[in-house]
Amino acid sequence: MKRLLFSILILAGISGGVLAQENFYWGFRGGMNLSHTVQKADMGADLDYKSKPGFRVGMVVGTGIVKNLSLETGLYFTTLGMKNKLITDEVKFSINYIQLPIQFAFRPDLGKKLRLHVGMGPYVACGVGGKIENRSENIDVYGEEDYFKRFDVGMSVSGGLCIGKFFVGLGYDWGLVDIFTNQFKADIGVIGGGSSEGRRLHNRNFWVGIGINL
Repeated sequence: MKRLLFSILILAGISGGVLAQENFYWGFRGGMNLSHTVQKADMGADLDYKSKPGFRVGMVVGTGIVKNLSLETGLYFTTLGMKNKLITDEVKFSINYIQLPIQFAFRPDLGKKLRLHVGMGPYVACGVGGKIENRSENIDVYGEEDYFKRFDVGMSVSGGLCIGKFFVGLGYDWGLVDIFTNQFKADIGVIGGGSSEGRRLHNRNFWVGIGINL
């Protein structure tokens, strides 16, 4: 009995290793962002943040776990932000992140050299720069004023098709961290009217992209 169980474990390990090798992939991704932020306020006036285009580039690596299910991660440089009209001047907020997603991906074969890709999982991101721009001045996002928090955590969903080595897809990132700092909350409270108490700002980003798996 012990020999039988031992043999089963060995066979399972070999099968898992073969499956992982057959389904291992890595590659490069690039695409366009359409990002905005959602501001929630317990009290006071809300501000109208509009979407801002950007881009994302990076690489991914994935491996099979069980049949049709893979674990995928990667590293992206992605540009997020928003637009807002304050009185008579439009202000653009550009925030650049290094983003690390971790997704479970459902990847069944649909035919010869055609595979569906549907993924979901968390991401972590670190701000590496950006600007607040209007007609009269440019301010560093992470400068002396310290307007935004550097770290963000959220959830990502993605979908697409793998056609041979090529990938085409889209996705959505849902930020869970309030990226406002107390300094920015105070300034927005003065500009937007009302109290700054309870104001929270979260990243949102819709993206489309292409890539190649190697």
